[in-house]
Amino acid sequence: MRKIIIFLCCLVLAVAVLPPVGARATFNQVLETETFYSEVILLVSLDNGTVLFDKNADLRTQPASLAKIVVATLVLEHCTDLEAMVTVPAYAIRLLANTGSSNVGLKAGEKMSVLNLLTCLLIPSANDAATVLADYVAGSVEVFVDMMNAHVKSLGCEDTNFINPHGLDEDEQYTTANDMYKIVMKALQFPLFEEITSNQTYTVPATNMSAERKGISTVFLMNKGIKDYYYQYASGIKTGSTKGAGRCVISKASKDGYSYLAVIMRSPFMNIDADAALENCAFIDCKALFKWTFEHIRLRTVAEPNRIIAEVPVALSWKTDHVQLVPQEEYTALMPTGSGAGSVLIEVVPESMQTSIDAPVKKGQVIGEARVLYAGEEIARIKLPANQDISRNVLLYTVSRLKAALSTTIAKIIIGIVITLIFAYAILTVVVNVRKKKKKKLKVVNARDFRLK
Repeated sequence: MRKIIIFLCCLVLAVAVLPPVGARATFNQVLETETFYSEVILLVSLDNGTVLFDKNADLRTQPASLAKIVVATLVLEHCTDLEAMVTVPAYAIRLLANTGSSNVGLKAGEKMSVLNLLTCLLIPSANDAATVLADYVAGSVEVFVDMMNAHVKSLGCEDTNFINPHGLDEDEQYTTANDMYKIVMKALQFPLFEEITSNQTYTVPATNMSAERKGISTVFLMNKGIKDYYYQYASGIKTGSTKGAGRCVISKASKDGYSYLAVIMRSPFMNIDADAALENCAFIDCKALFKWTFEHIRLRTVAEPNRIIAEVPVALSWKTDHVQLVPQEEYTALMPTGSGAGSVLIEVVPESMQTSIDAPVKKGQVIGEARVLYAGEEIARIKLPANQDISRNVLLYTVSRLKAALSTTIAKIIIGIVITLIFAYAILTVVVNVRKKKKKKLKVVNARDFRLK
């Protein structure tokens, strides 16, 4: 009974440890005290996948030029020769007529290498480069859009759908910050993608172009709100802007051995200070997010295998009546500096545990899970294996098997039949005995009658 009480108490065990990797929305309550202008924000550690901040990350919104990340990924997957020359088809340019969108001025019949088109796609976010590359890879823009949707579905993106390859607003075209994170992580598997998007400027060689256009100077969009910090530690991956998407930016930042990815969407373009200039608030939020994280977040050991988290009663063993559960391995996590012990809890997940476990138990055998709470919010789960071997007693096991066998439906039916037969046999025996006694008594009476005669 004492061990059972201990076990029940351990179901809500609070310990002064920090959360393990894999946390989600870890610091929402902390960072929500900061001023952010964007409607959609996602900040993820590239070191261990921890989601440090999540604001409307599942909200569907227009992708703007973030769609071009998918275009670039498909180009890198399907084009083995990046120096191959591509002839600009006329219809790919006509698709963008009267859109007033971002282009590099490609003209029908001109030729440009796949690599140069890819760079125009990613740095100045050229829509004409997107349609030309789409036609080159798939044979038509329409087929390429189908490839884009198949690609994102293969990544597990359930809230993304593309209608065009350049990202201009369209009905039924949407994505989310969570899906964009999956899309970017796939793109980052190609070193060339990060190499291109880390550039600020790029001059496209005037190969087979019209004589008046000897080169196109393209500049990666920057903003005074991030030049003094964001530019120092971060490399741009993609920016975008449409009426439906607002201002968007996806950026990677690294400092002091820590790397993060920020996805910011639906941000306004407005004046937030005393000057006359309008600010891209996606950049402002990106800077603030990275700055706070680099200054306040550190990686720490949060749980060690020798720390007892819970105890579970053990049956069929005479040596012990319980087994201790500990973290499966050493866990590390990103945590705010100066976090108090009272803000972090570890509690056993009741549905993952049994009220009792039968011996034998092997050391390292996972028996349950525990959830880690930070500021009252579940941020991760850790596995809890046994910390010792526990052997099984043969006699106790035999008795338990016998009890189990007798408790089955078939056994109960057989026992019922046997009891019924025994009961029937007993009744039959009684009836037979009664009849024998009556018969014997009758014989005695008849004998007396015979002597009297």
